[in-house]
Amino acid sequence: MKIDRRATLAGMAGLGFITAGNIHGVAFAQSGDDYRDTSLSPARRAKALVALMTLDEVGAQLNCPRAADVMADAKAFEADFPYYQYGIGGVYSASLEAGPEENARAVMALQKEVVSRSRFGIPAFIFEECLAGLLADGATQFPQAISMACAFNPTLVEQAFAATAKEARSRGAQACFSPNIDICTDPRWGRAEETWGEDPYVVSVSARAIVNGLQGARSEYLPADRIATSVKHFAGYGQGIGGRNFAPSHIGPVELQNVILPPFRTAITEAGSVGLMASHGEIDGVPAHADTALLSDLLRDDWGFDGYVVSDWDDVRRIHSLHGVAKDEAEAAIMGLKAGVDLELANNGVYLMLPQLVRDGKLEESYVRRAAERVLAAKFKCGLFDLPWAEPAKAASLARSPKHRALARKMAEESAVLLQNEGDILPLDKGNTKKVLVTGPNAASVHLGGYSPKPFVGVSVLEGVQALGKKAGFDVVYAPGCRITAGDEGNNEIETDASDESVQADPARNRQLIAEAVEAAQDADVIIMCLGGNEATAREAYFAGDSRGDRDSLDLIGEQNELAAALLELDKKTVSVLIHGRPLSPRYLAENCPAILDTFYPGEEGGHAIASILFGDVNPSGKLPVTIARNVGQLPAFYYQKPTGKFRNYVFSDSTPLYPFGHGLSYTSFECGEPQPSSGSVARGGKVRVNVTVRNTGERAGQEVVQLYIRDEIASRTRPVKQLRGFKKVALDAGESRTVTFELHTDDFGFREADGKLQVEPGRFVLMAGPDSEALKTGSITLT
Repeated sequence: MKIDRRATLAGMAGLGFITAGNIHGVAFAQSGDDYRDTSLSPARRAKALVALMTLDEVGAQLNCPRAADVMADAKAFEADFPYYQYGIGGVYSASLEAGPEENARAVMALQKEVVSRSRFGIPAFIFEECLAGLLADGATQFPQAISMACAFNPTLVEQAFAATAKEARSRGAQACFSPNIDICTDPRWGRAEETWGEDPYVVSVSARAIVNGLQGARSEYLPADRIATSVKHFAGYGQGIGGRNFAPSHIGPVELQNVILPPFRTAITEAGSVGLMASHGEIDGVPAHADTALLSDLLRDDWGFDGYVVSDWDDVRRIHSLHGVAKDEAEAAIMGLKAGVDLELANNGVYLMLPQLVRDGKLEESYVRRAAERVLAAKFKCGLFDLPWAEPAKAASLARSPKHRALARKMAEESAVLLQNEGDILPLDKGNTKKVLVTGPNAASVHLGGYSPKPFVGVSVLEGVQALGKKAGFDVVYAPGCRITAGDEGNNEIETDASDESVQADPARNRQLIAEAVEAAQDADVIIMCLGGNEATAREAYFAGDSRGDRDSLDLIGEQNELAAALLELDKKTVSVLIHGRPLSPRYLAENCPAILDTFYPGEEGGHAIASILFGDVNPSGKLPVTIARNVGQLPAFYYQKPTGKFRNYVFSDSTPLYPFGHGLSYTSFECGEPQPSSGSVARGGKVRVNVTVRNTGERAGQEVVQLYIRDEIASRTRPVKQLRGFKKVALDAGESRTVTFELHTDDFGFREADGKLQVEPGRFVLMAGPDSEALKTGSITLT
């Protein structure tokens, strides 16, 4: 039965609410620290509280079901509902179908019920999804993660996530299951869109910016308008074999240390992420949720992480039911808890067994209390006991506010990547344009990608061009051209809506639509083709049912190339706009369409941003955070190959990428000089400055992303042919020059061994600088 969450939340709001300040009234004997003392650290407060709690009470703190299943019926609060008998750790996703103010009041009502069942008035963690904005009705929706990565602008990323945190906190959320900082080396994977690309350095810089945006500057207690992050998925989730979700990852220990772990290390040790989520997958036969070496030895002993580890959905149970390394669910619960999973995200999860397992002598109680301390310390850190649970009026004022929507538009403008622009067909001339045809399956619809609220809101490309045309005085006509999938092309990503295999649109009907588009184009002087994918073709492929989201091809689906061919034959000014999730390989367009603008999923303001770029009001400045392969047979195509990785080419084919990592054009031109180190040599433990002069050689202002790479010529282990070690986005007027300075520590030239120890070896290193990973000028430096 489908739950009407909007009606449920509205009904709960009628129960009334109280503030967090008057939830206590329990009399008990105390010794030592008082958990209510705000001058104490979160860890000390948690330790003091756990010492007062029974086994059943601490066990209850380790459960986190979906909010819909504990908010489905207000009468359930009158019974001994299993989750509420002794309190609850948290609930997941309490804001999908309620507006901001209504949502805030419902969460406050929920908290009232939770604390009434706890002797110590312990509120529930309210967890939300914040992949590209808060997953909630009425919340601002920014470009998808992989799109924001194209901006190469960590300051703007931090601002976007700070806005997201404010919207989430005002509604009553204190934590989120974001960001996704998996390294994406296989674009077949349906969750590639959720990542920040293929490069460990870019993803690490992004991780720091996102955590800082969501949590604020690192501190003992989070600011009142920020939320805790749960960086995910730990670890190696993006390397599932075959690009399949849930698949095992074949990762050596040195590769793990140098490619997969750096973003997590940055998020934990530098930015101070409060939480972490384990991976669905496995490495070398060990499921992540039972991996003590990862979750305890490395994460806590080596990195000093003191936050909580939350399971991915129902994955503790899957230690038994899917991976088959536990004999039953009880053993799976014990293995997950001992490995270091503190909080179980599941409905009727296996952690409900923990108190009885302790009583039966199968589990030491200390493990349950250890996990509860970590969860409660995070609750204290996030202000659950000390701050208002929610602020309805503020929630209403922040949701999709003009300031936040302007930020979403700026992010969309900086994220768009101009892949090619033969003959300088772009920007289009508004003054000489009379009629524009906007066509293609993504022209008139808004696509936000996974973990975005339904129904989608925002501005389509058609609406953006129409608005601009109305001001500039040209006509805009529309023809769908073709469809990608049959039926609903909206967001089919949510697990509760998991559907069977997506069905492609009818080819015969598509060819009728192509003919209609060609007819509509006859008297147009500009054609804008909006092609790509949708949420039914790239999404999280869930375990339940036959929900598919991974692909064995990177080509445009269906008859899209036929539409492009038919329109390009008209010999009119034609441009392509790509809107999609996973990286695609648009080979036909690359060979035949003069201008291609790639936007991935550009967020709710994407239509306005795209129109502004196409007609020259905004100069594109995005760069690819991934390598675009010519076809799926080139995979893996990431740029930081080992020397033998691309030593030999494939027969009968071009082995170079379609577009290299870091690629992105502008309406002006730039020239980057050679990298100039401040010294020809540097002693280990020291620092060196590397200067790169960049000049705008064109006729209009623009932004260039200057990229600095290194290569270790001789090392004790084979090293990549190049590694990104710095980037800076620089705004320059026409003719202007500027020297960009990168400061490198000698640690930046090192690598980690299997045990995580950093090795910095003496020798000569090549320095490379330029606008992408291929067009590079070189210098050198010696480490002594």
